[in-house]
Amino acid sequence: MNFHRPIVMGARGMVSTGHPLASDAALDVLKAGGNAMDAALCASAVLSVVKSYHCGLGGDLFGIFYSAKQGKILVLNGSGRAPKQIRRELFAEGIPHRGILAATTPGTVDGWVEMAERLGICSIAALLKPAIHYAEAGFPVFPHLANMICASQKTLGDDPAWSKIFLQGDRTPQPGDLLVQKDLAATLATIATNGREAFYRGNIARHIIRASDDHGGCLSLQDLAGHRSRWEQPLSTDYRGYEICVPPPNSFGLVLLLQLQNLAQYDLSKYGHNTPEYVSLLVKAKEEAWRAGQYWIADPERHQHEKLLEFLESFPRKIPTHGTVAEANHGRSTTYVAAADEFGNWASLIQSVHQSFGCGIVVDGTGIVLNNRMSGFNLMAGHPNELAPDRLPAHTLSPALILGKGKPIGAIGTPGGLGQTQFLTQTLCNLFDFGMNIQEAIEAPRWQSEQAGVVELENRLSGDVGQRLIREGYDVKIRGSWEFAFGGVEAVFLHPNGSVFMGAADPRREGYAIGY
Repeated sequence: MNFHRPIVMGARGMVSTGHPLASDAALDVLKAGGNAMDAALCASAVLSVVKSYHCGLGGDLFGIFYSAKQGKILVLNGSGRAPKQIRRELFAEGIPHRGILAATTPGTVDGWVEMAERLGICSIAALLKPAIHYAEAGFPVFPHLANMICASQKTLGDDPAWSKIFLQGDRTPQPGDLLVQKDLAATLATIATNGREAFYRGNIARHIIRASDDHGGCLSLQDLAGHRSRWEQPLSTDYRGYEICVPPPNSFGLVLLLQLQNLAQYDLSKYGHNTPEYVSLLVKAKEEAWRAGQYWIADPERHQHEKLLEFLESFPRKIPTHGTVAEANHGRSTTYVAAADEFGNWASLIQSVHQSFGCGIVVDGTGIVLNNRMSGFNLMAGHPNELAPDRLPAHTLSPALILGKGKPIGAIGTPGGLGQTQFLTQTLCNLFDFGMNIQEAIEAPRWQSEQAGVVELENRLSGDVGQRLIREGYDVKIRGSWEFAFGGVEAVFLHPNGSVFMGAADPRREGYAIGY
C-alpha cells in the first residue's frame, strides 16, 4: 500500500500531536532536556490555543503515562463533575448540547498541574510559554478552523465574547489569517505564575462563575474549588502478545479492550484485510463490545472495581445483559498527543471540550471555551451513568499505551467521539494482524458505526463491503476519502530494533509527527 506521509524516525525523542505547532513546541521541550510528560503538557497547552474550539482550559483530559523512574504505568483522569447544584427537573426536555446547562466543571488545568508536579521535570511556567506566545502573537488559521468558525457564526456569533475572538470585524477569518487570543494569553500567563489556585479559586474562577450565572447555569465556586483530578490504575488486555493499556471508566477505553478480546478469538489474517467478511466481523465485535460495556462507562464510584475486572476477564465467554442500551451523545472535537523520550518515558494524552466550541459559551475576559460534557450522561433511571449532581459523565476519550514484554513500545490515540475505539481497533489490527507499518496502519480505509444498525464507510473500501452489510440488515452510508469524521490517529512506536522511535500522523486531520 502506498501512503501519503513518511514514517518519521528519531533516536532520542518523538512526538505526534494534532497540530504542527504543538508538535514543534513539544520537540523543543525534549531537546531542552524535558521528559515525555513535559512535552505532552506543552503540546496540550499549545493545542488549547490553536484548537481552542476543540480543547482547552474549559475542557477535560485523560492521560496514560509510563514513568521510567517509577517503572510503572500511571493514569490521570482529568475530567470534571456535574455541578453540585444541578437539578434533574432542568432536563425535562433532555440534556442540551449547547448552553451553560451542558457544561461540567473544567478539569484540564488541574490535570496539567498534576502532571507537572508528579511526573515532570520542567516548571509549568516554562511549559506554558509557547502556548502564551501563540495566544498573544497569533497563529495562522488553518482550513478546518476557518470552516468551523464560519459554520458556527450563525448560532454563536451573537455572543460578544465569542465574536470578539473568532470573528474579525464583520467577517470570519480565512486560512492564513492570524487568530489572536489576548484574553487567553493573559489567562495562561496567570496560571503559569499562580498555578491551580489562580484557575480554581482566584479571579479566573470568579469570571467562570459570573458567566455561568449570567447564562442561568449551576456552576459554583464550590464546584471549582473542590475539583481534583484522579490518579488511577490502567485496564489492560493481551492482544497478539502485546498488552493494550487504557484508562478505566469513566473513559471509553474499556470498549477498545472488549473489541480486541472478541477479535482475539479469530485468525483475522485468513479473512483478508478489509474484505466484506472481515469488516462485517469487526462491526459485530464493536456492537457486542458496546452492548456489554456501556453499562460500565460511568463515574468509577458507581461500580466496584473488582467486579469490573471480573467482567473484563470473562468477556466474551460471558456476555452479560443490562437491559436497554443507553443513548449516547458524543462529539468528535478532540485532540491527542503521543510522546516518548530517550529516558524511557512515554505519554499518551487526549483532551476535549466535547463538541466544537463546547457549550457555545466563552467566558468573557478569559478566552476560555466551556465544554458541553453533560451530554455524556443519560437520563435512564438507575443507570450508572444517569445524570446526577457531583457525578463524572461518560467520556469517549480513550488514549492507549502498548507494552511488549512488559515495556512500552507504543502510544496511540485519536479524536472521533464514539469512533475513537473503533478507529484504534482497526489500526491495531492493521499493525498486529496484517503486519503494516504504523503509517500504513493509520492511513488504511476505515469504517465507523455511531448508531446501532448504521455503518459509514470510506469510499476507498470495496463496494462489496457495503453490499454485504446491506444484506445483513445495516443502513450503509458511503462517505468520501480521508474525511474528518473518520478520526485523526496519531502514534509513536518503538522500532523493532529497540533503539529508534517511529512517529506517524493521520492525513485526515492536521496531525504532525516530528522527532530527533
